[in-house]
Amino acid sequence: MRHLLWRVGLVVASLLLLVGCDVEREIEKLLGAVAQAFWEVGFERSDDPLLTELTQTAGQRIAEVSPRKDMPIRFRVLDVGDVNAFALPNGRIYVFRGLLETADTEDEVAAVLAHEVGHVAGRHSLKQFRLSLGIGLLADLLNLNKQGATVQALAGVASTLYQLGYSRQHERDADTYAFRLALLASYDPQGSVALFEKFAQREGRPSRLLSYLSTHPPSTERLERAKRVTADLGRIYPDLPAFAARTLIAAGYAQRGLYRQAARYYQAAAQEQPRHVPALLGLAQAKEALGERAEAKEWYERVLEIEPNNPEAQQGLLRLQQQSDPSPSISPTPAPEQTLTISLAWFAQAIAEFTQVQQRWQKGWQTTVTATNAAVTQSQTLWSQLRLVSAQFGGSIKLGSLSFTYTPSRDRRQQSDRQGDKALSWHELRRLEEVRRRQEELADDCARLLGQFHFAIAELESLLEDGRRATALWHRSLSEWQELTRKGCLFPAAFARAADESARILFRLAVSLEHDSESVRDLEQQLSRAIAMLVDSVNLSQRPQGMTAWSAESRLQWAQTALQRARAELQTLMAQVKEKRRQVDKALLSAYQTRLAALEAKTPLPVALKIVAYHLRLSEEQVRAVREKAPDIGATALLLAFAKARQKSPEQLLTATNFQGDWISELIANRAPSGVRVALRWLTTAWEREWDAEETGQRNGETEKRGDGESLKPSPVPRPAPQSEEGSHADAGQ
Repeated sequence: MRHLLWRVGLVVASLLLLVGCDVEREIEKLLGAVAQAFWEVGFERSDDPLLTELTQTAGQRIAEVSPRKDMPIRFRVLDVGDVNAFALPNGRIYVFRGLLETADTEDEVAAVLAHEVGHVAGRHSLKQFRLSLGIGLLADLLNLNKQGATVQALAGVASTLYQLGYSRQHERDADTYAFRLALLASYDPQGSVALFEKFAQREGRPSRLLSYLSTHPPSTERLERAKRVTADLGRIYPDLPAFAARTLIAAGYAQRGLYRQAARYYQAAAQEQPRHVPALLGLAQAKEALGERAEAKEWYERVLEIEPNNPEAQQGLLRLQQQSDPSPSISPTPAPEQTLTISLAWFAQAIAEFTQVQQRWQKGWQTTVTATNAAVTQSQTLWSQLRLVSAQFGGSIKLGSLSFTYTPSRDRRQQSDRQGDKALSWHELRRLEEVRRRQEELADDCARLLGQFHFAIAELESLLEDGRRATALWHRSLSEWQELTRKGCLFPAAFARAADESARILFRLAVSLEHDSESVRDLEQQLSRAIAMLVDSVNLSQRPQGMTAWSAESRLQWAQTALQRARAELQTLMAQVKEKRRQVDKALLSAYQTRLAALEAKTPLPVALKIVAYHLRLSEEQVRAVREKAPDIGATALLLAFAKARQKSPEQLLTATNFQGDWISELIANRAPSGVRVALRWLTTAWEREWDAEETGQRNGETEKRGDGESLKPSPVPRPAPQSEEGSHADAGQ
């Protein structure tokens, strides 16, 4: 604690020298620096380089479009399993690991980061502290004569910063910033809708989302507002009409290699504003990347009708003329009829097995989450009890040192006579002081164990989510490969072995979930018993009379016994979660590999390389070099992700990897890095939705038939009648 206060004092002294004309900005820096010191002492920062890079690159895209330029924005990841993020007044934004692991796409994380940047841009922390603590303390922060007292007050300020939260209006303002900043950074505002839907489904049920839900407004309210805003993109930013907003979103998807999503937004923008060249040109480039050369040619020509000298459209047409017919993304090898029949029969059986596993996981998940929800609710009550105990220690330690340790015997007798009690002997007082010392130590032990219990619950819930995701992903992957096999693609034998092994692993773990829920309930009971006995002991020791010391000591011993049992049970639970995490990681990463390989089979290779390169923050050349030596794009993504997370070169891992053996287990070792799981989740989900959009478009196209039975092609953008230059400018401003 002394080291921490020394560190805070150093921060205060340094920043007080920087006071200039913008007093409020200096106050923000000072408040943020002090809070930052306390937070980084209390929580460990993530040492996962891939997880950090994913967060910082997404965050910097948001920070670059922030309207506030006088406060640098920095992003840091805390190694905490809870789902939350928060901003400090000095521009430091902390993201919990659990939030990154829960998000399905980068757009969802961008929505959270943009919300926190909005708090910094709106100076909400300063406004909230001005309302909550009064302007007096803020003025004292800049008063050198009151530096010592101010540092002491800042300790309370730092601990209060996170608990106060923001007003409802500040949260609404931050959401408004979030919609605008995410859009200006070319992220899809639908990420906010997806995120709030996820939170709304869990609202009212404590879990590792409780941290976020307790410091933010109700998710249902924010969800409805997000739906209204995204339904009319022209409402997000005053100077940005809807067609321009759609063009920005499309450009963001194209940057990630998600050209089908990009084409959808480009086409919507072009339909709204037929002469908006960025949308027409982007649509042509997206069609070219997807190998749809005829449509790409039409869109390039449409651009040249509006801007005859557009160099990008001219170069695009030249590329199309020079290219030969594109080769298919894969070269299917026809399988013998007998082999094909056996493969299809195996798929039917494997899919049925994973259906049973899914049902088992759903049942076990409900049971375990019920237990963890109850445990989190009870842990909040236990924390409140420990705070009361801590407050009593603050009073008792002070009174003990003044009244018992240093007070003469005559004064002790006079004090006891005023209380109407018989004076305690010197021996009894010493015994009571020893009991209080042990109580304080036990309270610290209870707090530490309660924090570890909360950490264990978050890890267990993360395990549950990944287990369910692995089961669903395997089910979908096998269904996809079943269709590919019908078209003549051979299903690799390694995938079949991985599917069989994953089904056994996931089923076995699903069965064990009932035992996990019992362990959580037992731990909760032991911790509750320990803290209840501690509270009784402390209450008794506050009333020193006769046999009180003996009674307080007895309850203290019972509390220690219960805490020892809780500690042993927690160690067992954590060991079990650690072992199960390794097994779930293997099933999950095998599912990612199989799913990505199926998506590669339907995607042009250059597009596949770009999608993987973006989501792993690599160049396409780096991905191509590994893809040439790896069996499929899924193995390529896994290898590159581990190389980044473990800070090794891809070539080094390639040399040490035997793709014919159990190479995924060797890469995982004890646990897959969070950055690997997060990157592969974002990559796979984005790629899946790319094809979901394509299949949805195909289904919609099949329902729209002409009278002669021909299906409608994508309708060309209507060509406006010739008009004056003034009329063209008028259209662009609509």
